[in-house]
Amino acid sequence: MHPFHILLSLFAVFSLVSLAFLLRWERRYFFKLGKGNAWLPVRLATIPIALATSALIIIPARSATGMEGLAVFYILMFTIAPIFWFSAHRIAGKLVKPPLSFGESAQIAGSPIALGVILSAVAHTLQPLAWSILRSMGNV
Repeated sequence: MHPFHILLSLFAVFSLVSLAFLLRWERRYFFKLGKGNAWLPVRLATIPIALATSALIIIPARSATGMEGLAVFYILMFTIAPIFWFSAHRIAGKLVKPPLSFGESAQIAGSPIALGVILSAVAHTLQPLAWSILRSMGNV
């Protein structure tokens, strides 16, 4: 395996471990509030919500051709998708027992987004170091 792929694999493992720690913290937080039984269904609802959000963005963007498709993608990504994402989590939070408040549902919806932003910042910060390591190994 190429060293670049090893570095990518290590970061992927780091990302999954970070996600596991986030979910573990989130679970403990909601159990302390007495809403642990409501947290799990809403967190599991994130999977179909993510698929529906992706379809909401990709299907219209693919139907437009050329640069217009890219414009449609960005417009939907930064306007309609967040509204749908947080609204769907809010609806899921209202349907569970005990019902979750808007803030609690928003926390569940926003935590994977925040983790993605943080991981992107970490990857960007570590990129020069990774390229230096690869250059020192003679693989770039």
